[in-house]
Amino acid sequence: MRHRSRLIHAWRNLLHKSAVERELDDELRAAEETLRDRYASQGMSDADARRAARLALGGEPVQDAVRDVRAGVRLEMLLGDLRYAVRALRKSPAFTAAAVLSLALGIGANAAIFTFINALALSPLPVRDPSALVEIAPRGSDPAFLSFPMHRDLAARQQALTGIVATAGETPVRVTVPAASGGGAEIDNVRISFVTGNYFSVLGLAPAAGRLFLPEDDRVPASAEQAGSIVVLSDAFWQRQFARDPSVIGRTILIGRTAARVVGVTPPGFAGEVLGNAADGWVPLTAWSSLDELENRRGTFTAFFGRLKSGIAPAEAAAQLTVLFRQLRVEEGIQKTPEQASIELLPAAAGLDFSLRRTYMKPLLIVMGMVALVLLIACANIANLLLARSAARAGEIGVRLALGCSRARLVGQLLIESLLLASAGAAAGLLISQLAARSLARMILGGPVGLKLRLDPDIRVFAFLAVLAIATAVIFGLVPALRATRLDLAPALKGAGRAIRQPARQRAGRVLVAAQVALSLLLLVGAGLLVRSVQKLYAQDLGFSPQNVIVFSLAGSPSNRQPEAMAAVERAARERVLAIPGVQSASFSGMLIFSPSDIGAPFSIPGAGASERLTARYNSVSPGYFDTLGMTMLEGRALRDEDNHVSAAGAVVVNESFARRFFPGGAVGRTIRFGGQPGRPLQIVGIVRDAKYNSLRTAAKPLMFVPYAKMTRTLRSLEVRSTMPMASLAGPVREALSSVSKELMIRQVLPLTEQVDHSLSAERLLLRLCAMFAALALLLACIGLYGVVAYSVAHRTAEIGVRVALGATPSSVMRGIVRETLLLAGAGIALGIPAALAAGRLLTSFLYGMTPRDPATFAVSAATLLAAAAVAAALPARRAASVDPAAALRSG
Repeated sequence: MRHRSRLIHAWRNLLHKSAVERELDDELRAAEETLRDRYASQGMSDADARRAARLALGGEPVQDAVRDVRAGVRLEMLLGDLRYAVRALRKSPAFTAAAVLSLALGIGANAAIFTFINALALSPLPVRDPSALVEIAPRGSDPAFLSFPMHRDLAARQQALTGIVATAGETPVRVTVPAASGGGAEIDNVRISFVTGNYFSVLGLAPAAGRLFLPEDDRVPASAEQAGSIVVLSDAFWQRQFARDPSVIGRTILIGRTAARVVGVTPPGFAGEVLGNAADGWVPLTAWSSLDELENRRGTFTAFFGRLKSGIAPAEAAAQLTVLFRQLRVEEGIQKTPEQASIELLPAAAGLDFSLRRTYMKPLLIVMGMVALVLLIACANIANLLLARSAARAGEIGVRLALGCSRARLVGQLLIESLLLASAGAAAGLLISQLAARSLARMILGGPVGLKLRLDPDIRVFAFLAVLAIATAVIFGLVPALRATRLDLAPALKGAGRAIRQPARQRAGRVLVAAQVALSLLLLVGAGLLVRSVQKLYAQDLGFSPQNVIVFSLAGSPSNRQPEAMAAVERAARERVLAIPGVQSASFSGMLIFSPSDIGAPFSIPGAGASERLTARYNSVSPGYFDTLGMTMLEGRALRDEDNHVSAAGAVVVNESFARRFFPGGAVGRTIRFGGQPGRPLQIVGIVRDAKYNSLRTAAKPLMFVPYAKMTRTLRSLEVRSTMPMASLAGPVREALSSVSKELMIRQVLPLTEQVDHSLSAERLLLRLCAMFAALALLLACIGLYGVVAYSVAHRTAEIGVRVALGATPSSVMRGIVRETLLLAGAGIALGIPAALAAGRLLTSFLYGMTPRDPATFAVSAATLLAAAAVAAALPARRAASVDPAAALRSG
C-alpha cells in the first residue's frame, strides 16, 4: 500500500504539478490565516499578526523544503536535467553531430557483430524450453561413432532423456506440386529434412495447421518410394508456395519421385534444429532410408539430440548414457577397451552446429575485440572534444558553483549530457548495425547453399545497446566532467577561459591521442598480418587454372542406379553440354573440387604383400576433367572416352603424391586393385601434377582419378571451361541437363575462382572487417591528432608570435609543430607495439607462412601511422607558420 501511495503521489506531482502547487499554496495560506487569527487574538495588530504568521511559517524556504521531499522529486530533477542537456547540446550543433556520428559508427559496428554472435550462439530455438535440449556426441578413440541401430538400443535403455532424435540433415530436392488440370509446378532446391518420428514431440512443437508426426508414421523401413509417405511443411514454405492455403493439408506432392501427403505445417518461425539451415519440409527418416543405412552397425549417417528430463543435470545424463554406450560397444564387439569411449552432451539451445559456429565464431570474437577498440578510439575523440568544450563553459559552470550548486550535481548533469549523446549514438548505431549485419550476412552466408540466420534485433541486442550506451557515456564523459567542475571561480566568473588549467587540459588530450594511436596500431598490424597471409595463400601454385571455369553443383537421386544406365546419362549429358556454343571443354565428377567432401577407398598393390592397409582418396571423373580444370599431365596420358565404359579395361590416373608414396620406382603401367581384396584391377595410365583439392591451406594428398563408368556415383559436379559470361551459360546448361534427365538438378552455379575463395571464407571475412575497422581507426586517430594540435596552436598563438618576432622562420615553426606531432604519434606507437605483439597471437591460426611478429608488417603499420600524423599536423602547422607576430602579441 505504501508503494502504491507513493506511485500515486509521484504521478500527481509529475503530471498534475499545477494542481499540486495550488494545493500547497492553499494549505500555506490556510495555515497563515490560522496563525494570523491566533496572533490577532493575542492583541497584535492585523499587519503585525500577518507578518508574524509569515515569519513563523518560513515563507518560500518551506515551500522548497516541501517540494524536495515530494514523491518523484528525483525523477522530476532528472527530467529537468535532461531538458537542460538538450538545450545545451542544441546550442552546439556541430559538436553534437560529430559526437553522435562517431558514436553511431562505433556502437553500430559493435551491435552488428554482436547481432551475428547472438544469432550463432545465443539466440534460442523457437521451441519449448530450448535450454533442456542437448546434442549427443560420441567421444573416444577410433572408431568413435553412434550408429543408427545403436541409437535405437540406447534410446530404449536410457532414462535420462525424454527421447533421442536422429536426424540425417537436409537435402535439396525437386518438389512437384501436381495441378488439378494435369502436369504441375516443379520447384528445385526445396530443402527436405529427414528426422525420426519423435522429432516434433521432443522439440515440444504444436502444428500451425494439420498435425505433426506420430510414432506410427516412422515404423516401416524403406517404404516411402513404394508405399508413399507423408511430409510436414514449414510455415515459410507454406506461405511462399501455397499462400497459407489450408486446403494444402491432405494434398499429395512429389518429393523427387516419391509421393508424399502433406499432413501439417510447423509453427511460424521454426526452420529446423540445425544452425544456419532452413528446412522447407520434414519427412520420416526410417521410411525414407534404405535398410543398409538403417541396419549398418559400423557407420553412421545421422546426428542425434535429445531433451533432458526434469531434474536431470547434463553431467548426470552424460554419465548414464556413457555407461550404456560402453555396454553396447562391448556387445557389438566394436571396442575391447570400452572405457575409452564416452558420450558428451553439448548444449543445443541455440541449435546443432555442423560447421557454421565452428567456422565463424572465433573470427567474429576477434572482430568484436576490434570494434571495441574502434569504439574506444571514438570515445577518446569525444572526450577530447568535451575537454575543449569545458573551457568554453567555464563561466557558466563557475556561476552555478558560486550560486551553491554542488560539484556532484554538476558532474551528474554533465554525465546526463554524455548519456544523451550516447543514447542518440546508440539509436543511430542500431540503424547502422542493421545495414552492416546485412552486409556481413552476404559475406558469411553467400557461399554454401541456403544458409540462413535469425538476424533481427531481439531483447539481447537491445540490452547490449543499452549497456554499451551507458558504458560509453561514462568512458568519454566522466573525466571531462570532473575536470570541467574543478576550476578557479574568480577567473571563471570574470569570463576567462583560463579558469581551467590549460596545461592539465592539454596533457589529458595528448594522453588520449597517444592511446588512440596505440589502439590504431593494434588494428593496423592485425590487418597487415592478414593481408600478407592471404597474399601468400593466393601466391601458391594451385596446380590447376581456375580462370574461365564455371562449376555447377548438382543434386539428384537416379531411379536406375545400374552402372550402365548412370554412365549412359553422364555421357549423354556431357555431349549435350559440349554442344553448347562457346563451351571449350566439360566434365562431370562425383566430388566437387574445393568442397569439404572427401572420399577415401582401400586398394591393394598386386605382389606388394598385404601387411599394410592401403587407402587413398579418389574421385570418379569423366574424360576431359584435367583439360577442363587446367591440370597438367606429367607422365602417361589422361583418361579417354574408351576408358569410360563399364566393360572397358580398367584405367586410373594418379597424382604425384600417390605415385611418390606408393610407386617410388615409377607408377605408369603398374596395376592396383581398387576396393580392397580382391578388388577391381586398374592400370595406372598417367600421373597428373599435384593440385590443391579441398583447401588452399591443405597440402596435396595421394589421390586417384577413376573413370566415372568404373565407379558410378550420383553426379555432384559439372565443370565447364568457357569464356562466356556465367549468366549466359547457366540457362543452356540447365536445358541440356534437363533434356537428358529430369533427375539432375542444379543446386548452385559459380565460377571456380569463387569456389576457391570460399575455402578461405573465415580468413577473408576477418581480413575485410579488420581492414575496414583499421581504416576507420586510422581516420579517427587522425581527427584526434588534428584536434589536439589545432587546439595547442590556438592557445600558443602568443608564444608563436614571440618566436616569430625573435627571428623564427615560418618553416622552422612548421617543423616544430610537425615534430611535436610525430613525437606524440611515436609515443603512441611505442605503447602499441607490445600490445600488438601480445594480441597477434589471437591471429596465429589464421596466418599462413608467417608469424604474428612479422617485422615488415610492424614497420609498415608504424610508417603508416607516422605519415597519417604528419598529414593531420599539416594544416595546424601551416596556420602556426602564418601567425602575425604583432597581432599575436596584441591579443596575448
